[in-house]
Amino acid sequence: MRTLAAIVVLLMCTAFRPIAAQWHIGLELATTHYGGSARDTSGGHVASHGRPGDATMVGTRFGRDGRRYGIALRASYATTGLTVAGRGVSVTDRTTGRLLELVAAFRIRVGGIGPSGAVRAELGPALHLWDFDGEIRSGLGAVGAAAYEWPVAGRFSSAIRLEGMLSPSWFAAADLPPEYERRVTWRYGVGLGLHYRL
Repeated sequence: MRTLAAIVVLLMCTAFRPIAAQWHIGLELATTHYGGSARDTSGGHVASHGRPGDATMVGTRFGRDGRRYGIALRASYATTGLTVAGRGVSVTDRTTGRLLELVAAFRIRVGGIGPSGAVRAELGPALHLWDFDGEIRSGLGAVGAAAYEWPVAGRFSSAIRLEGMLSPSWFAAADLPPEYERRVTWRYGVGLGLHYRL
């Protein structure tokens, strides 16, 4: 964890061109879909898959962008619940499975649309703190995204982001019956953000 924090601080302090560099803060809202995590290998259960449930994530973002490169830190929260699914049936328990996600993303401008819109690619590590039945599970994953950002008015800008995430299974071996195997947890989602340039 200390190494990750040191890398993030170092990247945040990297000397972008002073005129081009811009700090910003923002709020984001995203809808997400999860997959993977656990699968029945015996074929004997109606509910053959277990995973975090689809959720709406609310987040805050703080970052700095130069002419081409940038970095952003994001903290997001969601009540994912726990979903079991199979044979066309899906049931989600929302009484468990709260998620706090921290992401440090390296950003690069890959193009633009119009005179002031920017297309950016993002990639970075993610720390997941998943509250599963009162037990906090922590894990590291990776997040990648493509975003289109455009000015709204004054110092405000908006963004739409398509994002994907991969991490080891969020379940411990003791959580599952012996016929279930743990799988990579993955997620995709789309989000909207409103940012303010400092």
